[in-house]
Amino acid sequence: MGKLTIKYIEHQTDPKNKEYRKPDGEGLFLRIRPNGAKSWLFCFRIGKDRTWRQMTLGSLKDVSLKEAREQLKALKQLVKDGIDPRHARAATKQENIQAVSMQVLFDSWIEYIKIAKEVSTTWIKRHEDRWRLHLKKVLGSILARDITRAHLSSALDAMTRKGIKEETRKALTTLNLMLDYALTRHFIEVNPARMLKPKDFSATAGKPRDRALALPELRKLWIALDQASDLLDKDNSVSKMSVITTSAIKLLILTGARRSEVAGMCWSELNLETKEWILPSERTKNRQGHIIYLSELSIEIIHALKPISGNSAFVFDTGRYSDGGHIHEDSLTGVIARLRGTTKGTKKKSYIDAPLADIKPFTVHDIRRSAATAWGEYLKAEPHVIEKMLNHQPLNKLIATYQRAVYAQEQKNIWERWGSFVDLHIANEYQNVTALREIS
Repeated sequence: MGKLTIKYIEHQTDPKNKEYRKPDGEGLFLRIRPNGAKSWLFCFRIGKDRTWRQMTLGSLKDVSLKEAREQLKALKQLVKDGIDPRHARAATKQENIQAVSMQVLFDSWIEYIKIAKEVSTTWIKRHEDRWRLHLKKVLGSILARDITRAHLSSALDAMTRKGIKEETRKALTTLNLMLDYALTRHFIEVNPARMLKPKDFSATAGKPRDRALALPELRKLWIALDQASDLLDKDNSVSKMSVITTSAIKLLILTGARRSEVAGMCWSELNLETKEWILPSERTKNRQGHIIYLSELSIEIIHALKPISGNSAFVFDTGRYSDGGHIHEDSLTGVIARLRGTTKGTKKKSYIDAPLADIKPFTVHDIRRSAATAWGEYLKAEPHVIEKMLNHQPLNKLIATYQRAVYAQEQKNIWERWGSFVDLHIANEYQNVTALREIS
């Protein structure tokens, strides 16, 4: 039986000028520091040199006398077996660190990415959505150290069966990135995702898209957007498209910006006096700040939204939350689907008789390509100017700096002329193509 008692320990209240120890027996000591703090120590000898070693078992506040004696039994057995209890504790701690679930791992990876600030918030959001919608249910509860190719394949096969090949390919990228993170932090010993390929799930990347809407198609799209907003104004039906989403698509046409950039447009990013939309680096795909010059038509559309979202931080506010929130970029994709009559599920509607049903299929990103194509074809913009307007950065940093300084005026000129062009030939009655090509 140990020498110490609870009553004796409680009476050790007068600290001395130096640390002292009270033995309980068999290597267990109560350590009392000059500031009065009390903790348990286990002192032992192991190995050929028989040098005394010690390890802390915890403070008296966290470990009672009874608990300390129980720990002592297990520690003495380790020493008897020739195992240094300090090493055993470190191994257990490391094992506990490694025993994180895939959900905890994903959260840790995302938190690291946010702190590093090397990618855009949109990039992060897409990985979060992909995990939440397609991977979490199958993989979230599995320990990262136990994850296998079979687990990953099961999740990706389920996505393939849904017919979402592109998302399946991107989901494999998500898994590779988070498991690479786990590998460098010793949560896992090998990344099983690296042994999988998109082709294993019929998810190889498709051919690069080259779809660009012709002017008659852009004109038809604009008319459909106008009609959608008009119908909303008349009966305020929730099944109709809001002026918020239709205006966002019009700005996609006018600016050639990415859908995520337009959807998240903030009033604070706009200088309507200088007609500039200043995109901060955290909102762009390449993490490079970008200035888009706004045409008169763009300004007109934005001004019209002031009564609707002027009190929000976002130009394209959803109106669903008291503290504000912008529309999701996928809602713009949904608008196009509804105008083309291709909305899936129970909410499918013959919306305005599907005004774009006879147009060749196109995506929201194709609108960006359409604007860029028109800048070159009808406004004779130089390729390097178009690249700058799209915020595509040259690999050479010196060239990038030079282009930013030299081509700002050229970009502004193209955006202004494009706004006038859209106003004359897309937002209003379409002119013949031959005449349009003569516009300089």
